[in-house]
Amino acid sequence: MPTTNSEMQCPQRGNRKTEFRTSHGGVVPTRHTAPLRFQQGIAVLGIVAILLSAITFSAISTSQQVQQFYTIEKTKRDTEKAHVTHMQQVKEIATLLRSHSVSQTLNRIDTSNATILIEQTDLVGEEQQPLQHFDVRVSQDESNMIYTAKFLRYPSLLRLPTSTQQLSWDNQLTEWLFNRSIEHLSATYFPQSVAKQDCVNLPPASIFWIEGDCQLDNEDIAHSDENQPLMLLIVDGDLSLHADTQFHGLIVMLSTTPYTHTLHVSPEASIKGAYVSNHPLNTNLDGPLTPSTAVLKNLQSHTTLAKIIPIPGSWYRNNSTND
Repeated sequence: MPTTNSEMQCPQRGNRKTEFRTSHGGVVPTRHTAPLRFQQGIAVLGIVAILLSAITFSAISTSQQVQQFYTIEKTKRDTEKAHVTHMQQVKEIATLLRSHSVSQTLNRIDTSNATILIEQTDLVGEEQQPLQHFDVRVSQDESNMIYTAKFLRYPSLLRLPTSTQQLSWDNQLTEWLFNRSIEHLSATYFPQSVAKQDCVNLPPASIFWIEGDCQLDNEDIAHSDENQPLMLLIVDGDLSLHADTQFHGLIVMLSTTPYTHTLHVSPEASIKGAYVSNHPLNTNLDGPLTPSTAVLKNLQSHTTLAKIIPIPGSWYRNNSTND
């Protein structure tokens, strides 16, 4: 019979069996593929190769991520360190501007790694106070950042005694002069004041805060005159100007108790400017008293009485490339 697409077997030779299958009308022999064990080995090797590749890639990726993390952290630390340094530098500039001119400040500040610009605008307050507005700009070369801040310098003697108060007393005196109640006023309010308990051997200064009695000699204030006046604050004490003592400036006598204190001006001693008190005084005035607004204005504008504050919201930092 003719062969068809069906299986047929040939006689066996020994124990070996050969199968034939027909294909397209012909008969071809079929043989077994490679042993299963060999195929499994090839598969295992392929899986191992894939796993090794995955592990290698993962290790490289992890190493890159770790390196990137440390780079980011270092950049962050460097940026924070630079920010702190720049803030300290701006604060140092403000501290110098309190009692120095712009040129003096620039000569004293370290500009080796930065470019510093300071613009000053002179202003006049509501009570004719001399005010200065400062625009500070610090450009750091290394960090490529620009820091800006604005400051206002104003006198600690915020207002002058009025013409009716220059040789008198007022229980709201400290609020008028310094914008402070007497309970919140101390020597620390005046940045460059000399605080003592008497007037013996006073050092050269423009502001004295004396808690107790004061016996004033001309030698103690010989460094002052109409252009370099003084402010003398006597707290809970008596004041006596000895003969030939020429005082130029403002005397402020403050009392925190009901006790009445004494102001004594010896013959040939004098006061040019004003004396005021927050409590009635016993006065023994044998020397001349000359009210002088000009002397008081010289005192008010003196840099030793100056204070400086940052203007809220004026601190700003940006990248110089975007400026």
